[in-house]
Amino acid sequence: MKRVLITGASGFIGSHLVEEGLSRGYEVYAAVRKTSSRRYLTDPQIRFLELDFVSPDKLTNSLMKCKEEGLRFDFIIHNAGLTKAHNSKEFYLVNEHNTRNLVEALEETGLVPDKFVYISSLAAVGPGDPVTMRPISDESPSHPIDTYGKSKRAAEAYLQSKTAFPSLIIRPTGVYGPRENDYLTVYRNLNKGFELYAGSTTQRISFLYIADLVNLIYTALKSDFINKTWVVSDGSNYSVREFSALVKKILVKKTIALVIPLPVVRWLAFFLESVFRPFGKVPVLNREKVAIIASKNWQCDPSAILKDLHFSPQYNLEKGLQETISWNRDQGLL
Repeated sequence: MKRVLITGASGFIGSHLVEEGLSRGYEVYAAVRKTSSRRYLTDPQIRFLELDFVSPDKLTNSLMKCKEEGLRFDFIIHNAGLTKAHNSKEFYLVNEHNTRNLVEALEETGLVPDKFVYISSLAAVGPGDPVTMRPISDESPSHPIDTYGKSKRAAEAYLQSKTAFPSLIIRPTGVYGPRENDYLTVYRNLNKGFELYAGSTTQRISFLYIADLVNLIYTALKSDFINKTWVVSDGSNYSVREFSALVKKILVKKTIALVIPLPVVRWLAFFLESVFRPFGKVPVLNREKVAIIASKNWQCDPSAILKDLHFSPQYNLEKGLQETISWNRDQGLL
């Protein structure tokens, strides 16, 4: 039985990766912190490891104990990361430095896996050209525009520099599905009759349903590819208005559309950050997010990874949203 270690296992993507690994017959190890919620990690087959990625010494000692117990991971999916932070230092600490610490600890202990998959983000590339509206592809030059994207790109650059280390980098576009919270805010607003747009309704975006993402990641694990970097989406692109229309259709709701000028959105983001900061939280709408919202072109061309892995997404946006909204309703979240 192959062993897979999944970091960031308690989060949205991580918990789905754990479930998929178990369903495929892997011996699944979930890397968590002591404070991590295990709400979606209840299967008794899950094996837990508490790893401190911030401390190189503690991380190396933990992996050495694994080695002494005869425990080696065939695959590692490094999904742990930070999507919201109060400052750039936090982003780089978690997204770049912790990745370095993990790779170096694996090398030091002689526990380099057969394949190491790093879950990056389309944000590491940055938006596509707003004039030509050409979709972002594997050939697009990287020019991330927010600190999150820059920190993910820094981690990518580190991995890409280590040509002897068997890594794959996957850059998903916006991932949605059950357990995801940021898009839930949009569903809730539309459910209340408010159709809100920041700046304009012309932004083009792309999506990937969580089930397709985890299936693709496990397909990549079994492939012969190493030292590759791919962008990935469901293969279609949408306007923000088309996205809202699909959500309204599923919710069976009529709405009032309101376009909020970008200067107002920026001010609101600053205000919300000020309100949330004393509580140690970062709001869904923050100044980093505004940079993403203001970019017109987040279209994605995933043809390379779909061809390389002979993979076909099973969910278009409408089908994925139907399952997502149904799950949120069942959970009493809508």
